[in-house]
Amino acid sequence: MLLLLTPAAAKGWIYPEHRDITTEAISRLSPADRATLEALWRDARSGYAAKLCEPLSAGDQGLTPACIDFAAFPAFSGDHSCSPKEVLEVILPGDWILDVARVSAETKEALAGTSSRKQRKNAAATNDLNLEVVDPQYATRAGANHAHFLLPRTSDDLRAYVVASMSEGAPLNALGLHVQYHVAAMGLAQRLASGAIPPSERAAAARDIVALEGFALHWLEDIYASGHDVGTWGSDAWRKGTHDYYDEFGIDTVDWRGRTVVAFGDAHMSPADLQRASTAVADSLRQLAGALRAGDELGKLSEAWGPGPVAIRAFDSCKETGQPRPGGWNVAAPLAEQVERMPRPSMGPGQVHLPRYRDELGPFLGAYGALSGGVGWGPGPSAVFAGNLGAGFRIGYGADSLTGSIGTGILFLEAGIEADTSERAGCGGMAGCETAGTAALFPQVPARIGMSFGMRLPFWIIPGDMLLLGPVLALAAPSALNRVVVEAASGGLIPLERSFETGAGVFQIVAGREARAVLFGYVEDLMGVVPVGVLPDGTPQYGAVKFKSVQLQFPVLEWTPFRSFATQLTFAAQIQLGFSVGIPTSTQVMYPAGGTFTSSPGWSVWLRGVFDGRYFFGSREDLQSAE
Repeated sequence: MLLLLTPAAAKGWIYPEHRDITTEAISRLSPADRATLEALWRDARSGYAAKLCEPLSAGDQGLTPACIDFAAFPAFSGDHSCSPKEVLEVILPGDWILDVARVSAETKEALAGTSSRKQRKNAAATNDLNLEVVDPQYATRAGANHAHFLLPRTSDDLRAYVVASMSEGAPLNALGLHVQYHVAAMGLAQRLASGAIPPSERAAAARDIVALEGFALHWLEDIYASGHDVGTWGSDAWRKGTHDYYDEFGIDTVDWRGRTVVAFGDAHMSPADLQRASTAVADSLRQLAGALRAGDELGKLSEAWGPGPVAIRAFDSCKETGQPRPGGWNVAAPLAEQVERMPRPSMGPGQVHLPRYRDELGPFLGAYGALSGGVGWGPGPSAVFAGNLGAGFRIGYGADSLTGSIGTGILFLEAGIEADTSERAGCGGMAGCETAGTAALFPQVPARIGMSFGMRLPFWIIPGDMLLLGPVLALAAPSALNRVVVEAASGGLIPLERSFETGAGVFQIVAGREARAVLFGYVEDLMGVVPVGVLPDGTPQYGAVKFKSVQLQFPVLEWTPFRSFATQLTFAAQIQLGFSVGIPTSTQVMYPAGGTFTSSPGWSVWLRGVFDGRYFFGSREDLQSAE
């Protein structure tokens, strides 16, 4: 479960942003280039006229898109598919991609209606959760590489950077992938234009070109997202934390020409971001339109470059770790001009770089302190008020940053101690008892100290089901386990237990996600004064009873009014509303001899204040200075 919650890469622009960039780029094309691409699109639609929209860009499709246009291809490439082959053989024949388009349209509307950071975060979290429902592999796709990111910069030479990104065996990266898919699309386009492809295969070739270029544009658009230019190296937690910070708050940098650039990223695209990215995409589409004309110079160079369209069509951007073989550097110059407006990537470890930020992702060691009070019923004759203090340690795993919902993607085991106040009950009508203060001197349940053991574990349908589903699905259906784990961590199959950020703090239903057992009478002997019989005059006979019990505690609602995360430390103040059941495990009447006592479970409702601290393991990548 822990491994499944740790993807190696963050996604780029969200679906509606990708589609907006491509739509804007298409509007920038000349009438001739657009006509050329529209003709290619008409051929590609052959056999899929109902699924694929008639124009390249269908514009605003409302909240229920009825078809997929070319502008959407870069949106589902890379994020909802791993190769052009998968686009053609899985996405186009199926219907679920229309559900993805619907969720994305709803997200775009929701984001447009937000007026605060908290509302925007809630909308983004809802988007991720809804996408996981319609695309079960959304959160765990691309777990083997960092393909959505750029390589760190080592110099200010753009051509050298493009060459390094394209080099065989280089870590898979967004710029290198764009080059591979784009050149493969142009090479196949030139073959189509020159008549090398029989007319009977023209429609299939057109679909291949469209899928290859759609994939190429996805990576090209990603390199204009600020988080992908800064979060280019380091462990998953630091890479994602840096990515998320600069996506939201932006970077003030320069492009490869030295011009000032203020850029934002995923789910925070600004008009300037749209302009830069769409200009680059328009350049790419112009090159493709040129390659669709016989004798185009760049198209002819592309025909013999790299592994070729057949191999790149099947190249898996989710599982491969190194760049495929390039075909020389003769295409580097025109492609370098295409990306010169991008924010210049930051440098890597050992170099001067922007400050880095860590996410709450990975294993942690924690400590907590708690104070609670409540009212209980049974087995005494009346309700009693009681309180307790608790403290202990936790070891667990945090993945809140992946679910986008604070408190959902976290699991831990805890051990500690708890000290409960005494529970005083009435004397049952015994003469002189209240006057003498017997009930206070000899409480029915004395103050006590117990060992506490607890856990917090996300569940899919019913509490604790992941303890069984995890091992079973891991052996029988690993692909299904991906979906189940992410849905459980995001609030469950019916996501009632996801959290919501408000101006007053974070609220979450936690019923069934957290529980603890407190063992009383196992650390020290507990003696209570309780009725053990009846005197001849009919009044209760009180005696001393030694007992042991287990108190099961179940939080139901959790409010976190204060929470802070700094580098590797999280501190939160929480208030929980919950209930407990105390179950006697053994009783022994010590006095008088022959007395008998039977007890039934006791119930209580309480409010619990918790101070929770966590330390996430890992090195301090933010302190790596230049060598």
